[in-house]
Amino acid sequence: MPESDSAAGAATPRPPSETGELRPALSLAELLDLLVRADRLPAERRADIAARETTLRSQVLKDRVGSVRSQAAARYDVTPAEIVEAARLPDPARSGRRIDAEAVAECLAEAAGVACVKIDPLRVDGELVTKTLSRPFARRHAVLPVGQGEGGLRIAVTDPFDAVLRATLEDLVRMPLELVVTPKRDVLEIIDRVYGFRSSVSAAEEHLGDGPGGALAPFVELRSNEELSTQNDEHVITAVDYLLNYAFDQRASDIHLEPRNEDGVIRFRIDGILHEIERLPLAVHAAVTSRIKVLARMDIAERRRPQDGRIKTFRADREVELRVSSLMTAFGEKVVIRVFDPSVLMTDLEQLGFGSAEREHFERWITAPSGLVLVTGPTGSGKTTTLYSTLRYLSGPEINVTTVEDPIEMVDPRFCQVQVQRQVDVTFASALRSILRQDPDVIMVGEIRDSETAQMAVQAALTGHLVFSTVHTRDASGAITRLAELGVERFLLSSVLRGVVAQRLVRCICPHCAVEGFLTPTQVDALGVKVPHERRDQLRVRFGEGCAECRHTGLYGRSGVFEMLDVGRRVRALINEGRGADEIAHAARVEGMQSLREAAIRKLADGQTTFEEVVRLTADER
Repeated sequence: MPESDSAAGAATPRPPSETGELRPALSLAELLDLLVRADRLPAERRADIAARETTLRSQVLKDRVGSVRSQAAARYDVTPAEIVEAARLPDPARSGRRIDAEAVAECLAEAAGVACVKIDPLRVDGELVTKTLSRPFARRHAVLPVGQGEGGLRIAVTDPFDAVLRATLEDLVRMPLELVVTPKRDVLEIIDRVYGFRSSVSAAEEHLGDGPGGALAPFVELRSNEELSTQNDEHVITAVDYLLNYAFDQRASDIHLEPRNEDGVIRFRIDGILHEIERLPLAVHAAVTSRIKVLARMDIAERRRPQDGRIKTFRADREVELRVSSLMTAFGEKVVIRVFDPSVLMTDLEQLGFGSAEREHFERWITAPSGLVLVTGPTGSGKTTTLYSTLRYLSGPEINVTTVEDPIEMVDPRFCQVQVQRQVDVTFASALRSILRQDPDVIMVGEIRDSETAQMAVQAALTGHLVFSTVHTRDASGAITRLAELGVERFLLSSVLRGVVAQRLVRCICPHCAVEGFLTPTQVDALGVKVPHERRDQLRVRFGEGCAECRHTGLYGRSGVFEMLDVGRRVRALINEGRGADEIAHAARVEGMQSLREAAIRKLADGQTTFEEVVRLTADER
């Protein structure tokens, strides 16, 4: 079958065989020859891989389906690329890395003259995928429609030389094709998610009709995508499992299920930015929210009153907690799920983003035998992560760590955690009063909101306990005046306060696409950096060009930016004198405190973040 002229950039099939038939996919021997010619595989290792083909094939089956003799293994087609990857040989073209699926895909794409694409799961058009190819065909051949290209429908394949597959696709699709190369594992993961979630939603819509959804049985343990793909019942339950698994895979910190006028929208917050993921029929949206409320032990019959709940599950052998909040809006019930991953919430102190001087200050505060340490910042600034990581750092069999929280963000067996329950008069202040009779060493108060709690926290610090808490103020010096406004005597505050941390989260430069550049004179002026005129265009910085790993944003992950107010001699005197936040901040700067903007500029100079992030983070800096 001749190739369409309009399929510009598509893979050129290998020459037909002597019988005129189109050649099938590359064999292992052909792939090894291609890698050797491309200098991606040492010639002397070619024979070794060929001789170990059976062993490597079995290893792939064990990794992918868990067994070499199961029915799943019989259905799984091990590709030559997977065999090469299983050999785990060093990659001559990439120092310190092995020949993996990405390396093989790059080599195949270069040899075929097509693009090698890392697919962003958030940008896959699920409707296009499911309407173009059936799930069994897509999974069997590891092919995935990814959008419209210049040469026609862009389809991701694992072998661009497979002329038989190309001819089959042209017969099925009946339109010009543009092939791109993607590793098989990436294709299969997206196929399982897209087809699994879409089929569950469609089946649920058909079953529910226009109704709000029926009663759903409790179900907490999430199934993997592989398990979900083999089950066709419990459509709403399956859709929720797919949704949560997908959120974990994409590093989402929040999941928003929002009803709109005509449908429901699912959005993930990733690195502080919301991304639209899927749209649901309103009937399915109502059923999905009901399912989540069941898991969170919330009242599914009550939709008018806001509710809160929790879900505990496991992900990759670690416990993950989800906090669920529901709220009735004009178009229906909105549910937001906050994801608390212990590996993020309780990280090591050195991974929080402290500089060396900041870390030294913080270590001195938290290792003191007693005193008060405050953390301040807006919602979503990382205060909880800082506090939990600190408690984890201090915890041990000889230390009694007790917390009072509203709500408890994440349950940890190393701490004694108390939940505020106002309906039975368990408030921050009353709980703290009782905690002092429980022989604590370290106390964490979730938030100082009122005068009584502030007074009790200071009294606890005065009586020999180390107390941590949060205050909602914009900067570090504002936390001091806030406690004074709540009625804390200034001479008591100056004697117990060790330090105040004001913090924000700044997005980091993607390590996969980082490049170097220079600030413009205009940007230098915007930052207020004082440099000689002749060097204004020579300040070297880094930025991300954008790649599939960071979804072409140039940013990946977040790090803390801190303003560390150490209560030294000058600051203590000003607190006693009743001075305002501005004077206290000025004295702290004299004693070495960096403002949030200065700390952010330091991260810019160190190549950790970008000019735009610094400006965004410190837009309200005085």
